Amino acid sequence: MGFFKRLFTPEQRALGSEYYEMFASGPTAAGIAVTPERARAHPVVFGCLQVLAQDVARTPIKFRRREGESLIDAEDHPLFELLATLPNPEMTAYQVKHALMWQLLTHGRAFAEIVRVDGRVVALWPLESEHMRVDRDEQRRKRWTYMAGGTMHTWTFDASQPPIFELVTESPLVRCRDLIGTAVALQTYVARFFANGGRPTGVLKAAGILKPSQLQALRESWRAIYASPENSHKVAILDNGVDFTPVAPVNDEAQLVETLQAVTTMICGAFRVPPWKVGDLSKANYSNMAAGELAYVTSTLDPYFQAWEEAIRRDLLTTRQYGRFSVLFDRSALIRSDVQAQHMALATGLQNGLYSVNEARRMLGLNPIADGDTYRVNSALVAAADAGGGN
Repeated sequence: MGFFKRLFTPEQRALGSEYYEMFASGPTAAGIAVTPERARAHPVVFGCLQVLAQDVARTPIKFRRREGESLIDAEDHPLFELLATLPNPEMTAYQVKHALMWQLLTHGRAFAEIVRVDGRVVALWPLESEHMRVDRDEQRRKRWTYMAGGTMHTWTFDASQPPIFELVTESPLVRCRDLIGTAVALQTYVARFFANGGRPTGVLKAAGILKPSQLQALRESWRAIYASPENSHKVAILDNGVDFTPVAPVNDEAQLVETLQAVTTMICGAFRVPPWKVGDLSKANYSNMAAGELAYVTSTLDPYFQAWEEAIRRDLLTTRQYGRFSVLFDRSALIRSDVQAQHMALATGLQNGLYSVNEARRMLGLNPIADGDTYRVNSALVAAADAGGGN
């Protein structure tokens, strides 16, 4: 595969040349070809994909307008509702973000068609990355070609009104194919072991020489009675001088459980997802899970959030709007502490004038109250010179 990597330029590989993808889908070191479908069928890979896609999808996007030094929700802008609730008539904001993240993590790229009316963005329709080809036309302009239902659709880049919303990143499924191939091979091996390993593993010895038909009949009879997990631990009754010599399972020597554990940890590391998020609680406790949740948001999700924010500003805002509007994923929606810690943090913010009462109530999902927009500070904090009546 190294030869074909050198054959195509980095730009061609980043743009998703179908020739590069075809050659890159050859067998891995484990002897298994890892396609996106086969990789997603592995429970750990599927778990990592679901965790990342769901966490990004459930994080709300704040679309705000700059007014002086303040940022105000731009509720009157068409993009506000499109990004917050309904990107198109058939899909919610959660569904669109989940679909695009799934494509991004699987293929390293995600696309959505931007529908405009009189220059205003009115809808975003996700496209399947495997059916999209990105190249350049004779004038070196970026071009998207999409095959759907036997029909070819083509868009050409327009800086004033980009036709396609595009996300690009490195996909763990592509860069860690050998690791995922090993995991798939282990999964296949374990499945076959239990499918055939319900019977005692060993050698049948018969007195004398058996004819081929007798060997076949003996083998099929043994499989019919003792094969499959449902027939485990049955008592074997042998006659006609047949003897069974058990053989120790090779899994004891290969330490299969430890190998599976190590592969799980490495796959989670490739996706930068804490193992306890995909069901591996072997090294999890309350302390490291609480700290790990914050580290997961800041180190794993934050790069995806930034990629989304910059792509939204680039593709959905005009040049004049670019500096007037802010697009930000609300990270605080993912950092949920226990009730006592949350109330203590809000109380500290209220006492120091960081939050008003209504802002704190909104964070708790409560309705505002009258006179709740005033910022207050603790009056007990006075200058040292004023303490004790100035003495």
